[in-house]
Amino acid sequence: MRYLIFITGFFFIVGCNNKTSTPSGILGREKMQLVMWDMIRAEVYTEQFMKKDSSKNIPMENLQLQNAIFSIHQVTRSQYYKSYDYYISHTDLIRVVLDSMSAKADRDKYDLFKPIEIGKPIEKFSMLKKAEVVGQFNYLFNPFLYSSKK
Repeated sequence: MRYLIFITGFFFIVGCNNKTSTPSGILGREKMQLVMWDMIRAEVYTEQFMKKDSSKNIPMENLQLQNAIFSIHQVTRSQYYKSYDYYISHTDLIRVVLDSMSAKADRDKYDLFKPIEIGKPIEKFSMLKKAEVVGQFNYLFNPFLYSSKK
């Protein structure tokens, strides 16, 4: 009977541990999300934009960008890849990270199309308002004087 209580208590304690915490040496969820976001952006940049420049060594450029990302986030390469392997092997954790990154991408895309609020309305430049333009330009250009149709 004692062994049964001991075994039940052991499984109860082991089963109730915090599943969202990560072991030591593994990046936390928020830090992993930030580093992974920058790594994906660097990969897209090298594949989409630098690939057009034939003088660039794409793998070397990507490696330099990764090193810059690691220094910005104060993470080592081995620590990132160890954390990456840990998150990939724990599907419940990587799902949370990837869902958060997807939501961030949607928010960023939405912010691109958000209307810009302007304090003062922008007035169209008119060549007829000579009093406001005087002193800003040395000469007054009239496009109608140089048109091909007369």
